[in-house]
Amino acid sequence: MVYENLNFEYIKGKKNSHTKFVLLHGWGHSLLNFKPISKMLADYDCYLIDLPGFGKSPVPDTVLNISEYSSIIADFIKEIKNKDDKIIIIGHSFGGRIAIDLGANYSTLIDKIIIIAGAGLKKKVHLYKKIPVWSLQKVYSIISKIFSSFGGNIENTFIYKKIFNKVASDDYKNTKAIMREIIKKTIKTSSLPLAKKINIPTILIYGEKDRTTPPEFGKTFHNVITSSKLFILPTFDHNSILTDGKFQVSSIILKNIGE
Repeated sequence: MVYENLNFEYIKGKKNSHTKFVLLHGWGHSLLNFKPISKMLADYDCYLIDLPGFGKSPVPDTVLNISEYSSIIADFIKEIKNKDDKIIIIGHSFGGRIAIDLGANYSTLIDKIIIIAGAGLKKKVHLYKKIPVWSLQKVYSIISKIFSSFGGNIENTFIYKKIFNKVASDDYKNTKAIMREIIKKTIKTSSLPLAKKINIPTILIYGEKDRTTPPEFGKTFHNVITSSKLFILPTFDHNSILTDGKFQVSSIILKNIGE
């Protein structure tokens, strides 16, 4: 089974509960990022997963897309789910993309999805910011073709490094080989069509100060997921929502478990 290649930690809750949380981290992170939240859910069973290519899980042999990631998690859920269990998916950022796919395509396996600072949409960029980036991309494309025609490699040049650092996202810069191809495929795909298919209870939690996945993402998803609730938490950004915001986030989760 594919799921056997995952690294995960299982935290047994204090109660004899049939509620099981499956926690999916963001890009470039690992199951460690969900430790603060899982401690706040200590009464329930928590499964913290290193997604393929992250933490201690091996890098995939092929370039996976989001549906393939969610298929792997679906296989994992089938193995841990007993007859009367309630499965709740919690996904942060990239993990939120997977949670949306699971909610849309595996609703018979799961009972609720909770998306924290979920990705899957394109940020609105003002024209005055688009033009410099577009210009750099065109310059890079032209110079790259010139170097290739002479058998050279532009990636070893000073100008490449300058343009690359201006245009590329931190997630893209920090990945290589197959993982870089995965993130390229991922960011080209919108999660909005899948979100429109979700008909199970969904909780959306976003940080007011988040610039990576801004609150507007949450509002957009909330508008198309009819069974959703939206919470925008002041003062928190993309990552602090899991640490400094653990009390507020866990409070929202615990108050909405039974619905």
